[in-house]
Amino acid sequence: MARVDNTGGAGYVIDNGTGAAVRTKLNQITAAVNSVNSGSGDPSINSAFQMHIDTSSSLLKIRNAANNAYITIGNVATTNLGLAALAGSTFTGKVIHNYTSSLTIPSGTTAQRDGSPAVGMFRHNATLNQFEGYNNGAWGAIGGGAGATGGGTDEVFFESDQAATTSYSISAGKNAHTVSPTINSGVTITVPSGAILVIL
Repeated sequence: MARVDNTGGAGYVIDNGTGAAVRTKLNQITAAVNSVNSGSGDPSINSAFQMHIDTSSSLLKIRNAANNAYITIGNVATTNLGLAALAGSTFTGKVIHNYTSSLTIPSGTTAQRDGSPAVGMFRHNATLNQFEGYNNGAWGAIGGGAGATGGGTDEVFFESDQAATTSYSISAGKNAHTVSPTINSGVTITVPSGAILVIL
């Protein structure tokens, strides 16, 4: 931990002096640069775009262009400074998207679904041309994914797959209907007590 002071020159300025005095100031500056101006709290001597590590909070900061405040970059005690990695990150708090255009979600074929899906996963299925989510042990169409379709602007047909290849339980408190599905060997369709399954 090292920061510059006014010994032998103000901050990073080196005053004229004896060899020993100049060497002392050079060593002080080198130590400050080497430790990224680390120390408890913000430095007392600052310049625009100066970086430092606040050892009391482990925060890496940079001085703003106006040289009147520090901006936090991240936490040096955390991987990637606590910032989201481009290759994938896990958010543990609420994420707010504050814009008015759109959010692009993952889109892929049925074959490209996650090998080990987890409840709550959400994606666009390019094979089925619908949005889908994973719940109750299976992928299923969600709001806007299995709406009515038709020619032109017609919305009169509700389409469904022709075969049940994965066991499925109708959600509690829900009824369901389907059209002449083939239920593969070993696949179980569970209808909870009080629910109705209509097969046309």
